[in-house]
Amino acid sequence: MLQTASRRALFLASWINSQLYAQCKSDAAQFCNAAPNWTEEANAIGPQRNPLVLPCLYRYAYHPPADSSLKPECADEVRRVMRQRANSVDLIPEVEEPCIEDLASICFEKTGRGEEMQCLQDNLERLSPVCKQQPCRQQLRNQLLQQHEDVQFNPNVRKPCASDEKRFCAQIKPGQGRVLECLKAHRKQLDDVCHAAIFQAEKEEMDDSGVDFQFIQQCKDPIRRLCQNDASNALECLKGYLDDSTLEAHCKELVLERMAEQNLDIRFNANLIQIHCGPEEPKNTRQGQVEECLKRKFDALSSVECRRHVALLITAVQIDIQADPMLHRACAIDLVTFCKDVPPGDGRKPHIGHIYTAVIADSSARFNRLIGNPVTFSTGTDEHGLKIQQAALCANNEPGQFCDHVSGLFRTALKNCEISYTDYIRTTESRHKENVHAFWETLSEKGYIYKGKYEGWYCTADEAFVAEDQTTLMKLPNGQEQRVSMESNRPVEWFSEENYLFKLSKLREELRRWLKSGPAVIRPLRHYNLVKSWLDQELIDLSVSRPNSRLSWGIPVPGDSSQTIYVWLDALLNYMTVAKHSQSEMNIWPPSVHVIGKDILKFHGIYWPAFLLAAGFEPPKSLLVHGHWLVDEQKMSKTTGNVVSPQSCINLVTATGLRYFLMHEGVPASDGNFSTKRMVRIANSDLADGIGNLVSRCCGKSLNPLQMRLGVSPSSFESCGSPGSDLLSLLERTPDIVHNEYQQWNFYKGIDQVMALVRGANGFFQTMEPWKLKKEGELDKLNATMAVTMETARVVGTLLQPIVPSYSERLLDKLGVPQEDRNWDFARLRWNTTETALGSQPAVLFPRIKSE
Repeated sequence: MLQTASRRALFLASWINSQLYAQCKSDAAQFCNAAPNWTEEANAIGPQRNPLVLPCLYRYAYHPPADSSLKPECADEVRRVMRQRANSVDLIPEVEEPCIEDLASICFEKTGRGEEMQCLQDNLERLSPVCKQQPCRQQLRNQLLQQHEDVQFNPNVRKPCASDEKRFCAQIKPGQGRVLECLKAHRKQLDDVCHAAIFQAEKEEMDDSGVDFQFIQQCKDPIRRLCQNDASNALECLKGYLDDSTLEAHCKELVLERMAEQNLDIRFNANLIQIHCGPEEPKNTRQGQVEECLKRKFDALSSVECRRHVALLITAVQIDIQADPMLHRACAIDLVTFCKDVPPGDGRKPHIGHIYTAVIADSSARFNRLIGNPVTFSTGTDEHGLKIQQAALCANNEPGQFCDHVSGLFRTALKNCEISYTDYIRTTESRHKENVHAFWETLSEKGYIYKGKYEGWYCTADEAFVAEDQTTLMKLPNGQEQRVSMESNRPVEWFSEENYLFKLSKLREELRRWLKSGPAVIRPLRHYNLVKSWLDQELIDLSVSRPNSRLSWGIPVPGDSSQTIYVWLDALLNYMTVAKHSQSEMNIWPPSVHVIGKDILKFHGIYWPAFLLAAGFEPPKSLLVHGHWLVDEQKMSKTTGNVVSPQSCINLVTATGLRYFLMHEGVPASDGNFSTKRMVRIANSDLADGIGNLVSRCCGKSLNPLQMRLGVSPSSFESCGSPGSDLLSLLERTPDIVHNEYQQWNFYKGIDQVMALVRGANGFFQTMEPWKLKKEGELDKLNATMAVTMETARVVGTLLQPIVPSYSERLLDKLGVPQEDRNWDFARLRWNTTETALGSQPAVLFPRIKSE
């Protein structure tokens, strides 16, 4: 096919040029004398020998000057040639007709070469109004998709982002469709102009065409193969291929997500369940895949009750779903028949989402210590509840032993990630149980707890009752209906039981006053607004106990062993347990901040302050709420097998590399996107090449044979001329900016400022060329250059201590900085005349990771 198209184009070019020569020879001589060698023989060789003739004729044909014009027959021939050249590469009529003049005047050199579409897209802002019209723009985008071009990328972005494209995306070849994706990945580091251009481009793309470019990019090959390249109707098309084995898993997942967003009951469709069940004979060797085994054997399962429970598994991906005792009882025979070789899973290992929370809190704690604030920093594990009870049952463990194991995993993960907590609290500790009992009795004495019959829909997976208007009915494959939580899409069951209830309804106005007490009570603003919207509605009293017959693994209600205290009341009180047992001489209540993931905002933003207000305690001063982590733009889940272990990251890039990546890429207001390749690239670029190169340059024995850190003074910068004064300006203003960003929890912005300083220092060093200064004997300027560079490296190491503590320690040790000179007072330029011996450590702070 490609060969045929090429031959057709060559034949047309030869015939076109002969006709054009015959009709336009005199006009070419009169108007286009820039190419006087335009002869029939030369023309027959091809227009590439006469690059100015055709453009000249095109301009005169379509945009003639007032006093000049081509002969009618020549003008007609030029227009015909223009159309013929466009047709020779199958330019679609919807684009050709309205854009023919623009092709002639702007893209004349691209026609006939298969580059017309890209040229039009590159010059979008210069196109005539008729060419810019909506149908044409959609066709341009569709055609560019088919040509594997950068469909999202347009000149309105390319021009303002030219410098950022070179900085961050130079390794991406044109036509791969990844330039804009690359820029978005570095969004936090872009210039303001580029950032604004990308935002506007995204908005225009959706406003103009409604095209889901993430979906198109992820499913590009299936759209081309199965949907005849029709990007505009891709989702509807691919819905019909969900049972096609050639549809890639990542694309199938996106189709399901998009359908779910449209409120379609897709997961209850028998055909889709068959897709989930996969091959008839699965390999059951992967740990933690009991539920997957049962899903695959869905049609062969013997027990109707088992089939019902497996259908629920397909409906809702739950944490440790295979640990559900109801499922194990219902599926006992089928588990032995089909899944006896599958070991129980351990679904409670820490993942990078847990570590991200800890690293944010740890960075803030370390920063506050540097600026002189005393810090009590607690973390730990909440270990009671029905899910823990079920998971222990599945693992054939006593709950206490199970919790010891899981808590040990978390404690090890935190240690490996250099988390500097002052108290690790477990809710199974006796000190915590005593505190929970005392708090319960306070609430009871103040009249906020009463016993009553509680009826409602209960979600075991979420460990919460759900209001009826927050549930919906969905149809199962066997025709039965199952009610699920609209928020989590997980099954709910009707419970009617005697519980203790908390008078949450009485505290709505007090909660609203707490929320209004300051703009930073809940950050970022989007989460503040979400809590505000919850408080705009009536609050209902909250069930704060469960029958012991249903939940035995927990803290019993004081004076009533038939009831177990609600797991969230128990868990939230861990903060107060830490405060009561703190060794601090200061009153550390209320807490300055709780750092939490967005999935537990309601418990911390409504229930927790309500409990505290009812008991007569002040609520926390603030909540810092962060997003979740996707993995290569997909939700992290055990079902897809993309859960990222922090230890696997540490094994690849060390704890320093993992911490730096999470704080560099994580933005609290939005979800982060984890990519191993990006993590390696960022660690290499910033830690090995950027900062590492700066330190090794000034500490290497070639330029620093005496291995000394020289004193620095204003004259050091003055001796280096304008490069020195530019770096001095950057060095003087960076620490204050970083301080403000750290205080506002914008650690990623603080890192950006530090790396701008690193780039400035490396540029300064390159400009000064100290190797030449040494060779030419300019020792004063050489010493000034080295002193300025090492002082900048010292400031960088001090500023990064909250983010990468062990890396910063190695840097400062290498520069010979005493321990007492590492607090925030020393995080800025300091004049001194003293020479200090460098440390004996190797100058390589972070070896480059070779496997990307």
